[in-house]
Amino acid sequence: MTVVNELMSTNLATCNATDDLVTVAKHMKEEDVGFVPLVEGDKYVGVVTDRDIVVKGLAKGSSDNVKASDVMTEKIITGYPDMDAEEAARLMQEHQIKRLLVVENDSIQGVISLGDVGAQGSDDVAGDIVREVSKGYANN
Repeated sequence: MTVVNELMSTNLATCNATDDLVTVAKHMKEEDVGFVPLVEGDKYVGVVTDRDIVVKGLAKGSSDNVKASDVMTEKIITGYPDMDAEEAARLMQEHQIKRLLVVENDSIQGVISLGDVGAQGSDDVAGDIVREVSKGYANN
């Protein structure tokens, strides 16, 4: 059995919920990521994806006037480090998400993506999950 902490990316850089979208987008570019956890103090309060910036952010106007908190996803689906990787994949499939924030004791430990799970497991299972998650994006 493979567990999440064997596959997840660690040392995630975060942004503040009050950062403007230009700052968040630059951070994503510098880190070569499409997903950033948002914090207020030492608490995680949401996540922003590159898709959130494009779809939600641009619709709100100038990206330097829009804050990350204006477009963030607040209902964060999380996993935990000792979670079975297949369970994490099912959770991503169920919630139509491509990345799962990994937390322990309210502290961000890392993130696991569908790609991380697919790289270690059956291509058929990973393919099925990617197709299911992608259906949700096509309908949004």
